[in-house]
Amino acid sequence: MKQIWKIYDASLPALVIAFALSVYVMTLNLPLGLIQIMLVILTAAGKYLYFRNKKSKLLNKVKTVSEELNFEEGKAFESLAVACSVVEENGDIVWFNEKFAETFSVDIGCSDSNIREILKKNSLDKIFLGNGARVRVGNLYFSVYSSPINLENEIVFLLYFFDETKLRLTEKDYYDSRPSVILTVLDNSDEIYNEFKESECASIFGQLEQIIDDWATSYGALCRKFSNARMLIFAEEKNLQRMISDKFNILDQIREYSYGGKSADITLSMGIGKADNLIDANNFARQAIDMAQSRGGDQVAIKHDAQYRFYGGVTAGFEKKNKVKSRLIAKTVSEIIQDSENVIIMGHRYSDFDSFGASVGMYSIAKHFGKDAKICIDLKNTLAYTLVEKFIYECDEKVLISPEHIMSFLGENTLLIVVDTHRGDFTECPELVSACEKVMVIDHHRKAVDFIEDTVMFYHMPNSSSACEMVAEISQYVDSRDIIDASEATAMLTGIMLDTRNFIIRSGVRTFEAAAYLKKRGANTVECKKLFSSDIDVFKHRNAIIDKAETYNSCAISTADGDIPNIRLVTSQAADELINIDGVKASFVLYKNGANTNISARSYGEINVQLIMEELGGGGHQTMAACQLQSCGTEDAIKRLKRAIDNYFRKI
Repeated sequence: MKQIWKIYDASLPALVIAFALSVYVMTLNLPLGLIQIMLVILTAAGKYLYFRNKKSKLLNKVKTVSEELNFEEGKAFESLAVACSVVEENGDIVWFNEKFAETFSVDIGCSDSNIREILKKNSLDKIFLGNGARVRVGNLYFSVYSSPINLENEIVFLLYFFDETKLRLTEKDYYDSRPSVILTVLDNSDEIYNEFKESECASIFGQLEQIIDDWATSYGALCRKFSNARMLIFAEEKNLQRMISDKFNILDQIREYSYGGKSADITLSMGIGKADNLIDANNFARQAIDMAQSRGGDQVAIKHDAQYRFYGGVTAGFEKKNKVKSRLIAKTVSEIIQDSENVIIMGHRYSDFDSFGASVGMYSIAKHFGKDAKICIDLKNTLAYTLVEKFIYECDEKVLISPEHIMSFLGENTLLIVVDTHRGDFTECPELVSACEKVMVIDHHRKAVDFIEDTVMFYHMPNSSSACEMVAEISQYVDSRDIIDASEATAMLTGIMLDTRNFIIRSGVRTFEAAAYLKKRGANTVECKKLFSSDIDVFKHRNAIIDKAETYNSCAISTADGDIPNIRLVTSQAADELINIDGVKASFVLYKNGANTNISARSYGEINVQLIMEELGGGGHQTMAACQLQSCGTEDAIKRLKRAIDNYFRKI
């Protein structure tokens, strides 16, 4: 039946119907019925003879080509050690040699098959291009090359199947056995000594090391300890892939560890380096562990070449209670500012209260050392316009310079202080970052791959509530005298209140200590509250966005009309309000920005919105993040967002 269908193809049903009708006509008119039957038989016979004649001509041509290649007795193709076949453009096999029959278990002399039945899902069109294509047939691997042959104005293709199975398996074994270097660090090991007795600490670290060692051994990896909190692991690529498949369950084991019925509140960070040699792999592992801890810890960072991949990071980072680092940073900041000719302070695009408040704080420090300082800010595109207006009214308007004019202030010994972001492209003036030789970064957002490099100081504290909290701590240790006035303290307190949502999220002991210091310096909480006030139109637009919200996988998703005034402010406020709805763990508000679509994301920490936004090309913090989808409509953006949410829940 297969052979019959190949010959007659779609005409077979018509011939069957015609034959049945002819039999019926015979019952009514015998002579006419016989004539019709004869016509049907002649048509079928003609179709068969045409098919066989076509095949015969092709076979003769193939043999002619073989003979014309001057191979002995024309048997070269038949006895060639490489599997060969001649196929038509539709994939029908015209001819094949003995090696082809042996390799693919095809009967000798039977050329009525289609090559697609052998190649399965592999693309025949790609093979016909003639540049070579790698295909897999069952457990065998081939490189297939094609050569077109013109046979009486009909193109057929001579295919060569080069068996690369052994080579590919050897290649796989090579990559599977390549070593990776893994560095593990217990994120908040110092806190263990504050919570437990010395003898208990020794037992705790011993048990944690045993858990990590057992986990590594279960994957065939070699584990060695080189301090209480750090371990070094060597794993082959195939074992690393198993770890990835199991979602690095060691993170959960360490997070759930308890001692004597009391939670140890400890997490694990892992940095994994993959490279062509162990030296580079070790360097990559060190960079990866730094990246993992800079993003809040409790996660795995894998670096291969210049690319990072992250796993975990679903919990909030732990607050460091020791302020020794802040004192050392304050000393360094003082020295760098004093060694500079002038100072420029700059935050991120579309500056908010935290960005501008931190800029004001660093301006006060630079002013304290008698340096000519300017704040670079785009006054036309700021979300902190109420705070900016207050600063202009109470201080000197000339302190603020637009990104268009800031380059004129740049000198040979100018210090650029970047606050509330560590990504050059996200600043008010990215060109300034590239042009300035001395750059200082102060930021609390989780570290992104494209951070500013070659800085004179990179002060990064992902566990801080805000950039204003970090600057407030620095200002306390810069000088024994108070260097921040009441107006500047109010601006900085406003930034802390914004990023903590009035001390609800990411508020630790140091957050309240910083707020207390600012209050002592004259910060006015009533003024702070007034700065957050919005007019009736903003209130109406915000409620309209909330009213359109729909839930998806414990997340609220809504959209805003593109013609709303102050749309960035409105959407961020709407996102803040949506997470107050019962059952909503994260909120996402989308709005059009020209041909692009922006997304504002918020959560209370149960869902890490930073990871979701990073998958879409954005970033931020665990509870507050955003992204911009280039050349993307709102509907497509919603689909991509939902896929990112689904991927997030699959990974955790």
